[in-house]
Amino acid sequence: MSDPAKSFTEAHERHQHGREGPSWVPLAAAVLAVLAAVSGYFGNLRSTEALVEKNDAIVATTHASDTWSQYQAGRIKYYISQSAIDAGTGPGANLARLRKNAADEKAKGAPLMEKAKAFEEEALRHNEHSERLIKQHETIEVGTTLFEVAIVLVSITVLVGSRLLPVVGGAAAGLGAVFFALGLTR
Repeated sequence: MSDPAKSFTEAHERHQHGREGPSWVPLAAAVLAVLAAVSGYFGNLRSTEALVEKNDAIVATTHASDTWSQYQAGRIKYYISQSAIDAGTGPGANLARLRKNAADEKAKGAPLMEKAKAFEEEALRHNEHSERLIKQHETIEVGTTLFEVAIVLVSITVLVGSRLLPVVGGAAAGLGAVFFALGLTR
């Protein structure tokens, strides 16, 4: 028979060794956590930039709408003045003033139209950039999720002692890195 105290000590040592797990697991989990944090940061950054671009698109659209309204109001003034000139003026009418109003409004028309079109093009550019940033954000978020899955798989390795989990975790981390890189360069 063996000494019970010695058996207890040996069992305790085996238990402690089994619970500690491989020494690389905490390091791998820490590295994956840092990658997940960096990836999450860039994902959030892209999301914020997309919102700013979308806001800039809304502002440019509002400027375009205001400029088109200004253009249309000027065209109405022009047509009213021109119609009064064409119809003939009655007594007390100021023909010189009508001609000046018609000429002034006609001269304002083309520049206002160009300005409105420029605002529309600016809005389109901001919208396109916002869409590109949103796609980057979505791709980066997939990478972040894969990094987080890898952290869990590597951490579970300590509990279950599986050799397959670190491999699957490594594959998830590799895919996460690919999605993160694609998101940054998309």
